[in-house]
Amino acid sequence: MRSSRLLKYFEEYIKKIDMNNAWAKAKYFHSLKSMDTARNLANDLNIFSEEEIVVIELIALFHDIGNFNEKDYNLLDNNEEDMTMKSINILFDEGLIRKITEDTKYDNLIKLAIFCHNKDGLPKNIDEKTICICNIMKDVYRLEELRMVINYPYIDNRINDYPTSLVYDDFKQFKEVNAKISDNNADNILIVLSKLFGINYKASYSLVGEKEYIEKIIDSLVFGDKKIEKFFKQIELVLKSYLNKQIS
Repeated sequence: MRSSRLLKYFEEYIKKIDMNNAWAKAKYFHSLKSMDTARNLANDLNIFSEEEIVVIELIALFHDIGNFNEKDYNLLDNNEEDMTMKSINILFDEGLIRKITEDTKYDNLIKLAIFCHNKDGLPKNIDEKTICICNIMKDVYRLEELRMVINYPYIDNRINDYPTSLVYDDFKQFKEVNAKISDNNADNILIVLSKLFGINYKASYSLVGEKEYIEKIIDSLVFGDKKIEKFFKQIELVLKSYLNKQIS
């Protein structure tokens, strides 16, 4: 199994998707970027065989394949679990995975990594490499949320209010904030920025710094009040300090 084979069957599958749809295009490039990022993170760990690297690429490329039929899918709709199961069903119940490879050795790993990539925690009693692969996918998920809010702005960037106390209290404790408790645009921005707190690997933090995701997100905001702008600029400084500590 080679990377080129993965791309061949990915492109073949999405031929039936209306690529004039803006979200379909976003998902297409998200999938390709996820594959690229996952490969780079896996290589940085230097613990995987060439075969395992290709499996990680497969997981990243196809983890959102179930989303392509959802024309109005939005990253803040909290439908990730259903979409994840759709991806698994397309690969295994509809048989896409068997077109890609007849080898069933990695089936359970692929299912687990796709299912867990956007959820908290991992099952107990799984081996270290499986943990690493799942954590790579969790980092890819978080990195992509940061990237996509810049390149495909799906959150209203007009900030006229402070974040609600429920969101800000979690954020101040360096916790990932649950999107379900969002109540305004400021909350939505903090929810995305809080993805930084769940990252697992130094290489992922380095990528956030290299791409200037924090600065770009803050700079994209339009503030209705100078005090609120100052508040978010302070958040930017805190996040950059946090990021530098993780990298060093």
